[in-house]
Amino acid sequence: MSVNEPKVRRRIISLLIFLLSLSGLISFALLTESDPHLSAMANPPGLLQVHAASGSSPVNIPIVDENTHDRQQAEPTIAIDPRNPDIIVAGAQDYRLRDSNQHRWHGYYRSTDGGQTWTSELLPGFPGDNSPDGMASPLHRSNTLSDPVLAFDQMGNVYYTGIAFNITNDVAQPGLVAFVAKYINDGADYFGATMIRGPLNDDKPWIAVDTSSSPYDGTVYLAFDANLTSTSHFATVLTHSSDGGRTFSEPLYTPGDETGELPGLTVDPLGDVYVSSDAFNPVTGASLNYVQVSKVTNGGTVLAQNVKVVTNACFLGLSSTLPGGSFRDFTIPQIASDSKAVYLVRDDCGLGNSNVLFTKSMDGGSTWTASIMVNDFVTDTRTCCVSTQHFFPSIAVSGSIINIAWYDSRQNNATSLNALDIFYAYSLNGGLSFSPNIRITTVSFDPNSVKRSDAPNNNEPFIGDYIQITATPIRVHVIWTDNRFACDTVILGYGCQDQDVITAGIDLPDFSLTTSPPSMTLIQGQTAATNVTLTSLSGFSGNVTIALSTSTEGLPTTTLAPRRVDLSPDTKISFLLSFSPTFATPAQTYKMNITGSSAPRLHTADFYVTVQPFASFPSPGYIRFPSLGGPIAIYAVFGAAFVTVGVAVVAGLLIFDRLKRRRARPLLQFLLLLINSAELDLASSQYVDVSVFSSDVGNVRHAQEQSCLDNTWHILQLLMNDFWPTKISEVCVHYQVPIIGDNWSHLASSLSQYRLLR
Repeated sequence: MSVNEPKVRRRIISLLIFLLSLSGLISFALLTESDPHLSAMANPPGLLQVHAASGSSPVNIPIVDENTHDRQQAEPTIAIDPRNPDIIVAGAQDYRLRDSNQHRWHGYYRSTDGGQTWTSELLPGFPGDNSPDGMASPLHRSNTLSDPVLAFDQMGNVYYTGIAFNITNDVAQPGLVAFVAKYINDGADYFGATMIRGPLNDDKPWIAVDTSSSPYDGTVYLAFDANLTSTSHFATVLTHSSDGGRTFSEPLYTPGDETGELPGLTVDPLGDVYVSSDAFNPVTGASLNYVQVSKVTNGGTVLAQNVKVVTNACFLGLSSTLPGGSFRDFTIPQIASDSKAVYLVRDDCGLGNSNVLFTKSMDGGSTWTASIMVNDFVTDTRTCCVSTQHFFPSIAVSGSIINIAWYDSRQNNATSLNALDIFYAYSLNGGLSFSPNIRITTVSFDPNSVKRSDAPNNNEPFIGDYIQITATPIRVHVIWTDNRFACDTVILGYGCQDQDVITAGIDLPDFSLTTSPPSMTLIQGQTAATNVTLTSLSGFSGNVTIALSTSTEGLPTTTLAPRRVDLSPDTKISFLLSFSPTFATPAQTYKMNITGSSAPRLHTADFYVTVQPFASFPSPGYIRFPSLGGPIAIYAVFGAAFVTVGVAVVAGLLIFDRLKRRRARPLLQFLLLLINSAELDLASSQYVDVSVFSSDVGNVRHAQEQSCLDNTWHILQLLMNDFWPTKISEVCVHYQVPIIGDNWSHLASSLSQYRLLR
């Protein structure tokens, strides 16, 4: 036998092992795609959970760029375009004209990138505005505007309200008049202004537009405080426009007993209007200590009811200041609505400090729930410092999520109130409870550091009378007055004057639902799967209920989706949804709808499965095996077949070589020499039965010592198969072979040399 023959045999065996491994890997890859349970076995019970990136803190963005002539902005307002959430408009009292000895005017700001950057201009008609729009504006007769509030309709029109008047010799003149200006084309273009004639001494307007798709859709509603005549009381009135703001109806007192002041306004999805107000004695002006809501129907023409919502309210006084502060503040209830309820938020001093309280009505304003506190930091006094205050709340509801923002002094640690922030909370359960409070401001500011540089109340600390919040189902935008850069601009006689309107966008907790791949093509009899992934967004946490439906019945699913998935903050969970069309499954396209719901969130993903007849085996591009790179999967099938054939050929060659060597005469010659040298003594033999180790005895019967050689051949087979360390016990006796004393070790030694030679 050649010395190189063992090396050749080892190489052949190595090749055989490699081919078998390759064949197994390809088969496993193919099997993984046709049987998704294999993937599930690695991540029982079929759910794969990984961590996703966490959301970032809100970024505070000043509306107006910082410069050395930056002046005050106060009483900000904000609205999101319902046709494009990236378009946001805002407004505020803007004091930029003070540098030219003019007075405050309405600033108008617009963003087309979701609030990241803003354009800035003044509402046309300001003093010195000689443009065609400015000269045509009825506001051109006034030199001062105040109390800005704006709102979108469904068509992308913006309605911007306020009051117009004149200041002479630093004294505000009587005859304040409410107005409504209009911008079209998603707020891009000014389209004129309308004065609300008739009422006297208009103040504190609030505006809302019907977006209900009811018969009154598009109606513009305006609530404000006024005297309807020179002899009537000063109280909240309501007017409306059904022609896009060109004309307005005769105002009516809302409520009818003329007790309302400081209104809020909302229109529900049925087109009903709700006006909130503080209650004051119409004769004396004294507080009546309750908050009321008036319901107006039929397009703003019928006062249906007035309900006392809170009967033991404690208002922040119109002329008072919060403990430790010198800026003015007072309670203006804010109201919002959706298809489920009407919601009211207010600040209340009933506990000795100001807190944010929330209530709601689920029956059209007839009854209201007990108030609950929204701020989660509650103290009336602290030994270290002035009591904590939470005030000027604003509310917005979208996608059944209730959002509230307010001023908050919990970061203040001094005996005076000189550190103020914006905090925010949301409710996902209809206002039964609210989230932990979230700080929106990145820096606290001193609310006393900027003094008003215009009449009335000239040279008094001022941060406005309100802030505002607006929302979509997935994002909230808050806008507020902020003094963090106050001393960037210093004006002689007033001191620090850089008061900014700042915004911040907050991503709401949510989850996404996706499928990969989003569609597939299968042959009858084939099985494949799509990977369904749920991802927590912005800290979402909760149980998501999974539902599966199909527009066409008949497609078998072998792995049903889990009914509930527990999603933790900033994680992803995946599971396989597999499909197994049988040969009887109709060949067509099936639309599957996968729904994930966690109130109030609801997301769906459509998935399409095209089943083709078995006879029309698709081209490689139609078969998708993700682990093999998609279209190349078909070639892997042929590769596996080729490897299998190769394995069979190599195995056959090895077996043939083995048989060939068993018949070789050099082996017989070696055995004869072995037997002659053994000098076996039959008289003193021990017997071992080797008949179970069968072999082709006929291969060696050509030798003269046939009987002895037959038995020796069996011993050789026993030893060749590595059984010599084993004690061989008696079995069925067919041949009895003597193993005599030392000759056993001699035989074993000789055979070992033979094994090394081969």
